[in-house]
Amino acid sequence: MSRKLLDKNFCVLPWTGFELETTGAVKNCILSEQEIGDIHKNTIEDVLHSKENQKIKSQMLAKQFPTSCNGCYHLEKNRATNFDSISSRLYYAKEIGLSVTDKLLSDDNAFDLRHVDLRWNNKCNQACVYCGPQNSSKWAQEVKSSNIRLANEYIFEPQVDQKNVEKVKQYVFKNIKKLKNVYLAGGEPMLMNDNKELLALLLEHNPNVHIRVNTNLSSTRTGVFQLLCKFKNVQWTVSVDAIGNEYEYIRHHGLWKNFIKNLQHIQTLDHKINFNMLYFILNYKSIFESVDYFKSMGFHDNSFVIGPIIGPYHLDVNHLPAKVKQEVIEMFKERIGKNTGFFLQNSMENCLKHLTQTDFHANIDVVRYNLQKLDKRRNLNSREIFPKLYKEVLQ
Repeated sequence: MSRKLLDKNFCVLPWTGFELETTGAVKNCILSEQEIGDIHKNTIEDVLHSKENQKIKSQMLAKQFPTSCNGCYHLEKNRATNFDSISSRLYYAKEIGLSVTDKLLSDDNAFDLRHVDLRWNNKCNQACVYCGPQNSSKWAQEVKSSNIRLANEYIFEPQVDQKNVEKVKQYVFKNIKKLKNVYLAGGEPMLMNDNKELLALLLEHNPNVHIRVNTNLSSTRTGVFQLLCKFKNVQWTVSVDAIGNEYEYIRHHGLWKNFIKNLQHIQTLDHKINFNMLYFILNYKSIFESVDYFKSMGFHDNSFVIGPIIGPYHLDVNHLPAKVKQEVIEMFKERIGKNTGFFLQNSMENCLKHLTQTDFHANIDVVRYNLQKLDKRRNLNSREIFPKLYKEVLQ
């Protein structure tokens, strides 16, 4: 193990891992603000040895802060101690740091694959209100069939050349025995045959690997799900933002009763489970009810990570009228002092910070207009599903 791991500006991932996005773009990790290449333009080997990645390595070795890594550095800076943060940098230092040697760092051309974050494509069976064609094939179908126009960042569906994806798979498969950490996302990873192939090989050659999967938990009758159940070291990150009818509106095509049944199923496994929840104007108060509901099922405060939406614009919780926003702020303040888990506490602090920003241009008419369009296109009735929203906000 290299002593470089102790440097606050150092991260293991430029030497040991990569994140593949649905578009074919490659980054060091999901939080990175810079692409280091594209598998539809270069091989994955060339991307990992690209001048972009080499520059990041050089900066870290020189104890400089790559601007692409601002997310982790700011997160750690704003916590009381480094060990009181949940940055990717510290997480992967713990997970795969022992694999990083001075010999590896001294060779400009060296790369030792230990971690992959794979989003093979946008295949998904839900069309969540805040998502878009880039990460959901259901959204892409809706856009095509309805001939609708979306904000630029949500407008396109990835154009994927499967031959290039196959080359990435072969590179990963070649290193299957060395992998320490695998993260599967999408789209919906339960629906991807690429994941089925990967998990079958891992089960045969590397069964103790740490697997994390980010899922909407709507599909358990798949080969991917069945294979995951055979591993011991699995962490489920379940995407859910509300309960009951609100769940079904927000996660369009999702069925609440199926979700709960599947959640109860994975509770019987000896696996870790946590919830990834987004906070926005449709669950501006019900987010508390959702957390309480899952806690009543036996989940601890440390099972929850909640993040405020910053896009699309019309769903931002900062559109709330001043009086309602102040009520919500007080609700967060009351909760913050009572939480016993760091993750939920930290999440609520972040939501509170987002709510108290002063440079947001609120326009409740934009919220109303976009909900009306969505209702018409999907034959839904947001007024019936979110009566409190219409009474307090959209009167």
